[in-house]
Amino acid sequence: MDHPFRNAAFGGFNRQDVLDYLEKTVGESSRRQQELELQCSQLQEERNQLSATVSQQEAQIHALTQEREQLRQELEQVKAALESGHDQEVAQEEAMTALQQERDALLKQVRQLEPDAAAFSAIKDRSAGVELEAHCRAQTVINQAQSQAQEIKSQLAQWLRRIEQEYDILCTQVASTVAHASDELEKAGQALHQVNHMLAQQDIALDELTNCYLEGNPSEKAE
Repeated sequence: MDHPFRNAAFGGFNRQDVLDYLEKTVGESSRRQQELELQCSQLQEERNQLSATVSQQEAQIHALTQEREQLRQELEQVKAALESGHDQEVAQEEAMTALQQERDALLKQVRQLEPDAAAFSAIKDRSAGVELEAHCRAQTVINQAQSQAQEIKSQLAQWLRRIEQEYDILCTQVASTVAHASDELEKAGQALHQVNHMLAQQDIALDELTNCYLEGNPSEKAE
């Protein structure tokens, strides 16, 4: 071990040299410890800032989760509306079928009255008018049902595409924020571990130097 100690007259090292060396070493150790404590404080502050950032990001994630849940509920409502529109379309088709059956029944009646056209001309005319009216009414219902169904399908398709795009954007932002926060926390933990390791080495070196001094000066050890 290198040191600037002079030999004493009665064995061992010169006491003043050892004291000066110890004082210098303790001063340097104290200064280094203060620097390390300052670095540790700075790292702790950075860690607190990172923790605050993570808390904010967790709050944002929570808000995004709630918004996603709201979007999911809206999507369920859209699906329910779509199913309702489908039910309406089915009901309209059933109504159209009923009108067609009614028209067919009227046509059948007309065909049954045709052999007696001479005797029942008035009834034939009326039947023809009823047939025409039923046909027009059925065609009108069919056209309205088809137009409404097409409009509902188009609106729902546009709404679903918009919701899917917004959901994809939210998922991308959440994943990026969580990954960045995780990296910063890991770096802060590694820095704190290095500081603790350096402080432990300084304590070991100081203990060794004190033991060396006491071994070279038994009288000091006895005191």
